[in-house]
Amino acid sequence: MAEFPALNGQSVSYAVLHYPAGTVNPPHTHPRSAVLPFLVYGTLQVRFVNTTNKLIPQTLQEGGMIVFPKGLVHFHYNADGQNPTLAISGMGSANAGAVSVPNNVFTTSIDDNIFSESFKTDAAAILQIKGGLGSKTCLDLLNGSNIGFEGLGKDSIINASGEQIASLAIVQMAIAGDADITSDFVLPSNVTQVNGTFFTFTGMRVLVGAEPPVTFKVLKSSIAEFPALNGQSVSYAVLQFPASSVNPPHTHPRSAELLFLAYGTLQVGFVDTTNKLFTQTLQAGDIFVFPKGLVHFQYNADEKNPALAISGFGSANAGTASVPTNVFTTGIDDNILAKSFKTDIATIQQIKAALAPKP
Repeated sequence: MAEFPALNGQSVSYAVLHYPAGTVNPPHTHPRSAVLPFLVYGTLQVRFVNTTNKLIPQTLQEGGMIVFPKGLVHFHYNADGQNPTLAISGMGSANAGAVSVPNNVFTTSIDDNIFSESFKTDAAAILQIKGGLGSKTCLDLLNGSNIGFEGLGKDSIINASGEQIASLAIVQMAIAGDADITSDFVLPSNVTQVNGTFFTFTGMRVLVGAEPPVTFKVLKSSIAEFPALNGQSVSYAVLQFPASSVNPPHTHPRSAELLFLAYGTLQVGFVDTTNKLFTQTLQAGDIFVFPKGLVHFQYNADEKNPALAISGFGSANAGTASVPTNVFTTGIDDNILAKSFKTDIATIQQIKAALAPKP
């Protein structure tokens, strides 16, 4: 929309992405839109990771097309060592935003201790990744890359920043949470009559009088646990933080989060699409909003006392994509991750090993 003001309110825009041989568009998200890339020429390896941490792979040939669902981590890789690739991406927002996982997470002053806890690794590995991303030695299509823009002619190339790509590579879609319903509520197919019990969720009763857990724990009241929420565009989660525990960097692709701190203290933060970090230390009774689709985290820095928070969402199924597990435990090739995070394969394998499920 910044380049083409007539798109304002029209819910459509385009980006043309030019990939030199062997280049990667690192893992990233578009928090306000799905993406529909069309491959004009060349070949392109494309992947996205859903909120169950399943990697969905595909290799596109000329004329191929794939949809990346809104807010999910995805990437593109031109594995051809000799030939370039060109793709046209349409998105459902006049300002879909672009969140590069490497830069959004590792170049925004989030505390190293939070990283070490989140990625189950040591400070040395974190500092190595931070140093590599600070050097800007590799092509990063989300930060200062060459973007081919068809409106300038096929042979015209412009240098674009991540913000320019966000506005150039977007298609607008009106986003207001879940789809609206035309009835008071939605019944499951196997239910014909209901009473108050159907609209009551008792799963949080386990919290009453319970001891704090030994590790960070989430109790959800979403459509999966509480079917009466279908069509109601609302859900809850209770977040239990033992002393010195962290809820690692993650996103909710389908909703903002409104967090209320019931007791304890909590360090919270989110990173916007310009890679600016916003932080706050919450006291009991405070409320903090995490905008929809943006990377955020919570950390109980108190070494002795637990904390408990209640989060509300504007969706019955907001989804959760944990950055460490979404990126490092889903089978993305080590070479792609090393290129994306501007580090070596040994560091990538160290992080993968630490995050791998324990037998």
